[in-house]
Amino acid sequence: MKKFIIVILILALLGGGGYAVYHFYFEKKAESAERVSSTADNAVYVDLVSKITGYGAGTGLVERFGGEVSPQATLEVKLENDRTVKECFVKEGDEVREGQRLFTYDTREDEDKLAQAEIDIEKAQGDIELAKQSIAQLEKQKDSADQEDQLMITTSILTSQNEIKQYEYDIKSKELEIEQLKETIANSTVTAEMAGIIQKIADTGEDSSDYYGSGSSDSAYITILAIGDFRIKGSVNEHNLGSIEEGMDMIVHSRVDDEMTWTGMVSEIDTENKEESDENSYYYSGMGDSGSSSYTFYVELDDSEGLILGQHVYMEEDSGQSEEKDGMWLEEYYIMQEDDGDYVWWANANNTIEKHAVTLGEYDEDLMEYEILDGLAPEDFIAFPMDTISEGDPVIYNDFASGADDMSMDDMGMDDMDMGMDDMSMDDMSMDDMSMDDMSMDDMSMDDMDYEDMDYEDMEMDAAGEEEWAVG
Repeated sequence: MKKFIIVILILALLGGGGYAVYHFYFEKKAESAERVSSTADNAVYVDLVSKITGYGAGTGLVERFGGEVSPQATLEVKLENDRTVKECFVKEGDEVREGQRLFTYDTREDEDKLAQAEIDIEKAQGDIELAKQSIAQLEKQKDSADQEDQLMITTSILTSQNEIKQYEYDIKSKELEIEQLKETIANSTVTAEMAGIIQKIADTGEDSSDYYGSGSSDSAYITILAIGDFRIKGSVNEHNLGSIEEGMDMIVHSRVDDEMTWTGMVSEIDTENKEESDENSYYYSGMGDSGSSSYTFYVELDDSEGLILGQHVYMEEDSGQSEEKDGMWLEEYYIMQEDDGDYVWWANANNTIEKHAVTLGEYDEDLMEYEILDGLAPEDFIAFPMDTISEGDPVIYNDFASGADDMSMDDMGMDDMDMGMDDMSMDDMSMDDMSMDDMSMDDMSMDDMDYEDMDYEDMEMDAAGEEEWAVG
């Protein structure tokens, strides 16, 4: 008896599936029988008006770029080569004003050099005096000397004069060095060139309470973030670099609340510094390449109220999509404006294309769209105007399926097909009762179970009250 129940359940399932197929191919297809796509070579592709115009739903085609809230400017204060910091007067998080001192260099080495340079000048000046005295004495000896001695004396005088010139050159060099050393010592205290917040102070590696270590020209010792309005630092993939240009209006969205938006303009695109993309770079159009390089661009905001430094956002071009407009708006390239009126290529009830009159309203210059006052409904289909279109050509509906491959579970009405699983308890149909020996899958092939081949008269009851069934 339990095997009989199992057979009935299987038949019910097959029957339900058959009804779903029938519902899709006969009942559901009958509902859209008036929309028949042609297979002719001259068939014209038509699209649903509601999809073209975004009537009742957005198009979802807007490219979005990741960004981060950053200050208007960042000042990096680097240490001069071979110089050490004696004392730092600020700490991370401090707010500083323009001209406020940040740190002072250790000048002990420069002061030693200055003292030595002054000694060298005094020595050179002394050497010059000695050389001059030697020349004067040689000049006196020259007058009373014979011809051969005069030649030797003349050579000595020339040598002393050359030495004096060298000493004078050395003095000038030392004087320049002293001037530079004095300037360096006088300017040993570094001040802030702009007001801002101390974001970071680098650890120079010296373990000392008085000295902070040597400088490096490759890295910043102190980083200052400017105080004031924020800007957005964005990233664009190299394959989509052409979609961003300076002066472009942008809409900035909060990643937490999409209703929170700000407006701004692309002020700078840094194409000189290419960066390798990483997991922190975002590109929202679905066209990004994780293995490609990216470039940085900046968006100056009209108002940054509500934004937080370091906050992650995303941006998109402001093409007027944020403005809510009543009615139906169609791109102008779909409209044929002729002397006797305005028309579109429209799919009629006979599934052929015809020139259909429309009534235009206002024109949006930014989006290049016309308001459609009359002549089109969201459920209509229209074609993109081309020279190859002739009135009366058959049409192909872009959103209508043409084969079984397009049959979805929703189309088959699976939501409406009650399989009756609630009434079929697992307790009533145990695995012990469903013996694989008694009911082999080989004997019950789904391919063999055909509605036309299944003969209910072949189901016979044996003497023990058990039933067997044969398929075809």
